[in-house]
Amino acid sequence: MRRQSVAVAAGTPTAMATDQRRNPDWLAEMPQRLWTHLEPVRRGVRARLEVDTRALAAMRIALGTIILADLLHRAGSLETYYTDAGAYPLAAYEATYSRFTGLSIHAWSGELWFQQLLFVVAGAFAVALILGYRTRIVGAISFVLLFSLHARNPAMLNGADRLLRVVLFVALLTPLGERWSVDALRRGTARTTVVGTVTAAVLLQPVVVFTQNAVLKHQGETWYSGEALGIALTDDEMTILLGNHLAEYPMLLEALTWGWVILLSGSVVFLLGTRGWLRALAVGAYLGAFAGMALSMSVGLFPFVLAASLLPFIQRPFWDALERVAPNRLTQWRPKRSWLGPLERPPLEHRVLASLRERGYESLASFVPTYGRSLLTVAGVLVVAWMLLFGAAHASEYDVPDAMDSPHLDEQRWGLYAPDPSDSYGWFVFEAELTNGASVDAFDGGELTFDRPPDAAQEYESFRERKFLESVRDSGTGDETGIIARSYGEWACEQAAETHDAAVEEITVHRFVQQQPIDGESEAEPNSYVPLEWSC
Repeated sequence: MRRQSVAVAAGTPTAMATDQRRNPDWLAEMPQRLWTHLEPVRRGVRARLEVDTRALAAMRIALGTIILADLLHRAGSLETYYTDAGAYPLAAYEATYSRFTGLSIHAWSGELWFQQLLFVVAGAFAVALILGYRTRIVGAISFVLLFSLHARNPAMLNGADRLLRVVLFVALLTPLGERWSVDALRRGTARTTVVGTVTAAVLLQPVVVFTQNAVLKHQGETWYSGEALGIALTDDEMTILLGNHLAEYPMLLEALTWGWVILLSGSVVFLLGTRGWLRALAVGAYLGAFAGMALSMSVGLFPFVLAASLLPFIQRPFWDALERVAPNRLTQWRPKRSWLGPLERPPLEHRVLASLRERGYESLASFVPTYGRSLLTVAGVLVVAWMLLFGAAHASEYDVPDAMDSPHLDEQRWGLYAPDPSDSYGWFVFEAELTNGASVDAFDGGELTFDRPPDAAQEYESFRERKFLESVRDSGTGDETGIIARSYGEWACEQAAETHDAAVEEITVHRFVQQQPIDGESEAEPNSYVPLEWSC
């Protein structure tokens, strides 16, 4: 009987099994084969995590400008909130917010001159960050000074200040000074794009903010029903400029509410899932929302820091197009290294590495930058793990393991207007009783009135004052020690006496709370209580 041979086609399971028997190393080759097969996926991920260095330069300039503008804004009330002559002296600082005890350089002295000096130094470093001189070192010092400033008076901070700290910290892992900088001019070279774990971290941070906020808003009742912005913009204490007029267009507010919810909940898709011009359009939508926020709500630095955090998403097509439409005299202008004067020479570390190579220590000169890049890679992984772990824990209300829990790491909390906007707003009235028995407005010097103000937001000099007075209110009503309230009472006595040029017997702070008005009016009378009554 004749045997018939059957040909085995290459690539069939039978053929693969035969190859495996003939090649005992097939198991060792499997990772390489899998890596090769995943090449299209890796290219797609890389394209979405790649950051144009011009975008990083824009982010650096934006963050430096925000820090500088914030310093100028705070300088107007420097004595009030940062010195022993103000409403929050060092004694109050040392007795409250123990989380920040010992972490503030600004708390080394309560003298005005010392605070002025630190503000000038911080401003100088902010300018250096904008210019991109020794970017990572200057940025790190700016971060330390920013944290120190925040730690000196946490009573006047809001979530935007925490966001600024976090975004600046994460951004410093990336090469912010690669383009449009003094550093680039000194080096003479610059990369056009960068990609790695550090770019993944800087891109992921705003997505964590948006996604967590979307989850927290879902726990409420008004955002996912289209009502939230209509309620938020009736908060007269927080509504400014454009927001004072939008309440007249309820259908528009409902559409804007749904639009904002879609942007928040879809940020993973809109920002991380796109690239090129499609991503630029998505970023434009977010920037438009932030502009509307800045013109409608008194939320501090939030819209500006959020806008800065999205700049790294803008990729090469946009920047190339921007250069094409910009005036030739601007795009063709190039600064000269000689303009730097004594700073013309390459950075010290570059000169040291060059000297090592000249002396034959090539391996050592190569090891140092390689080791530095490895450290940044590890740092990027740790930062991504930090933002995902703590961000998810806050959104899901689960606690992180005790071994890694720390108030200094628990910074990934983003609950602006979540789960629902407030259904009431309030204002303060400051009554000073003079020794002659007269009751007057403590600070304005005018007639004392308890009527609802026409615009509660205008009752405060700034959002910083509003936040501090909220801390005074909380201290006077819920804090057993009441240290912040008592410090404010002592300061208010001095200010009232100076304003009226008369002796002050007592300071009384009244807090009025009004339910949100409907169609611009409210029939209910405001509730009132006294969070602080202080004998001078």
